[in-house]
Amino acid sequence: MNIILFFSILLITMSHPMTLLISVILLTLFVSMLFYFNSCNAFFPLILILLILGGMLVIFMYMVSLCPNKKINFNLKFLFLTSIIMFLSFNLKITSFMNEELMKIFFFPQISMTLLIMNYLMLTLMVVMKLLNWISSPLKSV
Repeated sequence: MNIILFFSILLITMSHPMTLLISVILLTLFVSMLFYFNSCNAFFPLILILLILGGMLVIFMYMVSLCPNKKINFNLKFLFLTSIIMFLSFNLKITSFMNEELMKIFFFPQISMTLLIMNYLMLTLMVVMKLLNWISSPLKSV
């Protein structure tokens, strides 16, 4: 809970759109992890991630394309302080990752479907990359 409060405060202090984008992504991931660990149901965090990262980040990317190219200045003292606070406040149980509910997709009945989906995604990626190399132009035309 401390890390979510920290990222919320960090979100207010950011000034560059790219750092805002990274902060929103991390905040969304931590909130969805908190929802998952409290409910042990992956459906609601998945919907939360899809809505926020699918909707809000499109708006952020539009804003990033409109703002001028400005260098992001990192304060190393603030970055060091941030990493220490994150390390101290992130008390995640390692054993919760080995939960049987979480690992069910890698066991016998579901492994074939998981491998099928992984192979389909890899094949789709290779087809798109081959098409892009063949056309030699970006997908979005100006």
